[in-house]
Amino acid sequence: MKEEMRLLVVDFDYFFPVPQGPKDPLAPLFAWAHFETPYYLLEAWEERALAFLLRGLPLPEARGWEGFWGRFAFAEEAVLYYAESNALAFHPEVRRGVEEVVLFDAHHDAGYRPLGGEPACDDWMVFYHRLGARLRVYYPPWRDPSLEPEPRVPVAREVDPGGRVEGVFHRVFLCRSGAWVPPWADPGFFAFLQGAPLPKVALEALAPRAFDLEALRGRAREEALGLSIMERLRRPS
Repeated sequence: MKEEMRLLVVDFDYFFPVPQGPKDPLAPLFAWAHFETPYYLLEAWEERALAFLLRGLPLPEARGWEGFWGRFAFAEEAVLYYAESNALAFHPEVRRGVEEVVLFDAHHDAGYRPLGGEPACDDWMVFYHRLGARLRVYYPPWRDPSLEPEPRVPVAREVDPGGRVEGVFHRVFLCRSGAWVPPWADPGFFAFLQGAPLPKVALEALAPRAFDLEALRGRAREEALGLSIMERLRRPS
Protein backbone atom coordinates (compact mmCIF):
# COMPACT_ATOMS: atom_id res chain seq x y z
CA MET A 1 0.00 0.00 0.00
CA LYS A 2 1.32 3.44 -0.99
CA GLU A 3 2.12 5.73 1.93
CA GLU A 4 0.22 8.99 2.17
CA MET A 5 2.46 11.96 1.35
CA ARG A 6 2.65 14.04 4.52
CA LEU A 7 4.10 17.54 4.82
CA LEU A 8 5.27 18.99 8.13
CA VAL A 9 5.28 22.80 8.22
CA VAL A 10 6.88 24.71 11.10
CA ASP A 11 6.62 28.47 11.54
CA PHE A 12 9.31 29.74 13.91
CA ASP A 13 6.78 32.12 15.49
CA TYR A 14 5.45 28.99 17.21
CA PHE A 15 8.41 29.44 19.57
CA PHE A 16 7.98 33.19 20.18
CA PRO A 17 5.37 33.67 22.94
CA VAL A 18 3.39 36.91 23.07
CA PRO A 19 0.72 38.02 25.59
CA GLN A 20 -2.70 36.59 24.84
CA GLY A 21 -5.01 39.06 26.54
CA PRO A 22 -5.39 42.85 26.76
CA LYS A 23 -5.23 42.68 30.57
CA ASP A 24 -1.64 41.42 30.47
CA PRO A 25 0.49 44.40 31.61
CA LEU A 26 2.97 43.71 28.81
CA ALA A 27 0.32 43.53 26.07
CA PRO A 28 0.82 47.17 24.91
CA LEU A 29 4.48 46.43 24.21
CA PHE A 30 3.41 43.69 21.79
CA ALA A 31 0.81 45.73 19.90
CA TRP A 32 2.67 45.27 16.65
CA ALA A 33 1.61 45.49 13.04
CA HIS A 34 2.80 42.63 10.83
CA PHE A 35 3.49 42.91 7.12
CA GLU A 36 6.11 41.00 5.15
CA THR A 37 7.98 44.06 3.90
CA PRO A 38 11.64 45.06 4.45
CA TYR A 39 10.63 47.63 7.07
CA TYR A 40 8.73 45.13 9.22
CA LEU A 41 11.43 42.49 8.77
CA LEU A 42 14.13 44.70 10.26
CA GLU A 43 13.69 48.42 10.95
CA ALA A 44 10.43 48.10 12.89
CA TRP A 45 12.18 45.92 15.44
CA GLU A 46 14.45 48.76 16.58
CA GLU A 47 11.61 50.79 18.10
CA ARG A 48 10.03 47.61 19.45
CA ALA A 49 13.26 46.66 21.19
CA LEU A 50 13.68 50.16 22.60
CA ALA A 51 10.23 49.99 24.17
CA PHE A 52 11.52 47.13 26.33
CA LEU A 53 15.02 48.46 26.93
CA LEU A 54 13.84 51.90 28.05
CA ARG A 55 11.68 50.22 30.68
CA GLY A 56 14.52 48.03 31.88
CA LEU A 57 12.70 44.92 30.66
CA PRO A 58 14.36 41.90 29.04
CA LEU A 59 13.72 41.48 25.35
CA PRO A 60 11.23 38.73 24.50
CA GLU A 61 12.96 35.64 23.16
CA ALA A 62 12.16 32.55 21.14
CA ARG A 63 12.16 29.49 23.36
CA GLY A 64 11.21 25.84 23.46
CA TRP A 65 12.68 24.87 20.10
CA GLU A 66 15.42 22.66 21.51
CA GLY A 67 14.66 18.98 20.97
CA PHE A 68 11.65 19.70 18.76
CA TRP A 69 12.81 17.63 15.78
CA GLY A 70 13.11 14.55 17.96
CA ARG A 71 9.32 14.38 18.13
CA PHE A 72 9.03 13.27 14.49
CA ALA A 73 9.79 10.32 12.24
CA PHE A 74 10.98 11.19 8.74
CA ALA A 75 11.03 9.12 5.58
CA GLU A 76 14.45 8.17 4.31
CA GLU A 77 14.09 10.49 1.31
CA ALA A 78 12.70 13.43 3.32
CA VAL A 79 14.05 16.92 2.62
CA LEU A 80 13.63 20.17 4.57
CA TYR A 81 12.84 23.31 2.56
CA TYR A 82 13.15 26.69 4.23
CA ALA A 83 12.37 30.34 3.53
CA GLU A 84 11.43 33.63 5.15
CA SER A 85 7.72 33.50 4.42
CA ASN A 86 5.22 30.74 5.05
CA ALA A 87 3.71 31.58 1.65
CA LEU A 88 6.47 29.41 0.19
CA ALA A 89 5.00 26.38 1.94
CA PHE A 90 2.96 26.16 -1.27
CA HIS A 91 6.05 26.28 -3.48
CA PRO A 92 5.82 23.73 -6.34
CA GLU A 93 8.71 21.68 -4.92
CA VAL A 94 7.09 21.57 -1.50
CA ARG A 95 3.47 20.88 -2.46
CA ARG A 96 4.14 18.17 -5.02
CA GLY A 97 1.92 15.17 -4.22
CA VAL A 98 1.08 16.32 -0.67
CA GLU A 99 -2.05 14.70 0.77
CA GLU A 100 -1.83 15.92 4.38
CA VAL A 101 -0.39 19.10 5.91
CA VAL A 102 0.49 19.22 9.61
CA LEU A 103 1.30 22.76 10.70
CA PHE A 104 2.97 23.90 13.93
CA ASP A 105 2.23 27.61 14.08
CA ALA A 106 0.82 30.40 16.22
CA HIS A 107 -1.71 31.03 13.40
CA HIS A 108 -3.85 28.71 11.29
CA ASP A 109 -2.87 30.40 7.97
CA ALA A 110 -6.20 29.33 6.47
CA GLY A 111 -7.50 32.75 5.46
CA TYR A 112 -8.17 35.94 7.43
CA ARG A 113 -9.20 38.29 4.63
CA PRO A 114 -10.47 38.14 1.03
CA LEU A 115 -8.34 35.64 -0.84
CA GLY A 116 -6.00 36.67 -3.61
CA GLY A 117 -5.04 34.75 -6.68
CA GLU A 118 -1.68 33.68 -5.26
CA PRO A 119 -0.95 32.14 -1.84
CA ALA A 120 0.17 34.53 0.90
CA CYS A 121 1.63 33.90 4.34
CA ASP A 122 -1.85 33.94 5.91
CA ASP A 123 -3.86 31.86 3.43
CA TRP A 124 -1.59 29.25 1.82
CA MET A 125 -3.46 26.47 3.67
CA VAL A 126 -6.55 27.33 1.61
CA PHE A 127 -4.62 26.45 -1.54
CA TYR A 128 -3.72 23.04 -0.11
CA HIS A 129 -7.39 22.48 0.66
CA ARG A 130 -8.17 23.17 -2.99
CA LEU A 131 -5.75 20.38 -3.90
CA GLY A 132 -7.69 18.02 -1.63
CA ALA A 133 -5.14 17.82 1.18
CA ARG A 134 -6.22 17.26 4.78
CA LEU A 135 -5.16 20.05 7.11
CA ARG A 136 -4.18 20.07 10.78
CA VAL A 137 -2.79 22.85 12.97
CA TYR A 138 -1.07 22.48 16.32
CA TYR A 139 -0.91 25.74 18.24
CA PRO A 140 1.87 26.32 20.79
CA PRO A 141 0.88 25.85 24.45
CA TRP A 142 1.01 29.62 25.06
CA ARG A 143 -1.49 30.38 22.27
CA ASP A 144 -5.23 30.79 22.85
CA PRO A 145 -6.93 29.41 19.70
CA SER A 146 -10.17 31.24 20.56
CA LEU A 147 -8.44 34.50 19.62
CA GLU A 148 -8.20 33.33 16.02
CA PRO A 149 -11.02 33.86 13.50
CA GLU A 150 -12.51 30.72 12.02
CA PRO A 151 -10.54 29.26 9.10
CA ARG A 152 -12.07 29.68 5.67
CA VAL A 153 -11.63 25.95 4.98
CA PRO A 154 -11.86 22.85 7.20
CA VAL A 155 -8.80 22.61 9.47
CA ALA A 156 -8.41 20.33 12.49
CA ARG A 157 -7.07 22.62 15.23
CA GLU A 158 -5.77 21.96 18.72
CA VAL A 159 -3.16 23.11 21.20
CA ASP A 160 -0.02 21.01 20.91
CA PRO A 161 -0.18 18.29 23.58
CA GLY A 162 3.56 17.65 23.29
CA GLY A 163 5.25 14.30 22.90
CA ARG A 164 5.81 12.14 19.89
CA VAL A 165 3.84 13.00 16.74
CA GLU A 166 2.34 9.97 15.05
CA GLY A 167 3.20 8.89 11.54
CA VAL A 168 6.01 9.54 9.09
CA PHE A 169 6.69 12.81 7.30
CA HIS A 170 7.99 12.83 3.76
CA ARG A 171 8.73 16.53 3.42
CA VAL A 172 9.32 19.48 5.76
CA PHE A 173 9.00 23.21 5.31
CA LEU A 174 10.36 25.74 7.84
CA CYS A 175 9.90 29.52 7.77
CA ARG A 176 11.50 32.21 9.90
CA SER A 177 8.56 34.68 9.75
CA GLY A 178 10.80 37.64 10.43
CA ALA A 179 7.87 40.08 10.55
CA TRP A 180 6.63 38.18 13.63
CA VAL A 181 9.94 37.01 15.13
CA PRO A 182 12.63 39.60 15.97
CA PRO A 183 16.15 39.65 14.53
CA TRP A 184 17.72 39.08 17.94
CA ALA A 185 16.11 35.62 17.78
CA ASP A 186 17.92 34.77 14.53
CA PRO A 187 20.69 32.75 16.23
CA GLY A 188 18.03 30.46 17.66
CA PHE A 189 16.34 30.11 14.29
CA PHE A 190 19.53 29.11 12.49
CA ALA A 191 20.48 26.69 15.26
CA PHE A 192 16.99 25.19 14.96
CA LEU A 193 17.38 24.91 11.19
CA GLN A 194 20.80 23.29 11.40
CA GLY A 195 19.58 20.87 14.07
CA ALA A 196 17.04 19.32 11.74
CA PRO A 197 18.31 15.83 10.78
CA LEU A 198 17.48 16.27 7.09
CA PRO A 199 19.06 17.56 3.87
CA LYS A 200 18.18 21.26 3.49
CA VAL A 201 17.13 23.33 0.49
CA ALA A 202 16.80 27.13 0.63
CA LEU A 203 13.87 28.42 -1.41
CA GLU A 204 15.09 32.00 -0.99
CA ALA A 205 18.23 33.60 0.38
CA LEU A 206 18.12 33.70 4.16
CA ALA A 207 20.79 35.08 6.48
CA PRO A 208 20.94 36.55 9.97
CA ARG A 209 19.60 40.10 9.93
CA ALA A 210 22.06 42.93 10.59
CA PHE A 211 20.77 44.19 13.93
CA ASP A 212 22.99 46.17 16.31
CA LEU A 213 21.51 45.35 19.67
CA GLU A 214 24.44 46.84 21.59
CA ALA A 215 23.95 50.19 19.86
CA LEU A 216 20.29 50.08 20.89
CA ARG A 217 21.26 49.31 24.48
CA GLY A 218 23.55 52.35 24.38
CA ARG A 219 20.78 54.49 22.95
CA ALA A 220 18.46 53.31 25.72
CA ARG A 221 21.05 54.26 28.35
CA GLU A 222 21.40 57.73 26.80
CA GLU A 223 17.63 58.18 26.69
CA ALA A 224 17.32 57.09 30.32
CA LEU A 225 20.07 59.53 31.36
CA GLY A 226 18.37 62.36 29.47
CA LEU A 227 15.04 61.60 31.14
CA SER A 228 16.63 61.55 34.60
CA ILE A 229 18.26 64.95 33.97
CA MET A 230 14.93 66.38 32.81
CA GLU A 231 13.23 65.02 35.92
CA ARG A 232 15.82 66.68 38.16
CA LEU A 233 15.39 70.00 36.34
CA ARG A 234 11.63 69.84 36.85
CA ARG A 235 11.93 69.44 40.59
CA PRO A 236 11.40 72.66 42.56
CA SER A 237 14.59 74.02 44.08
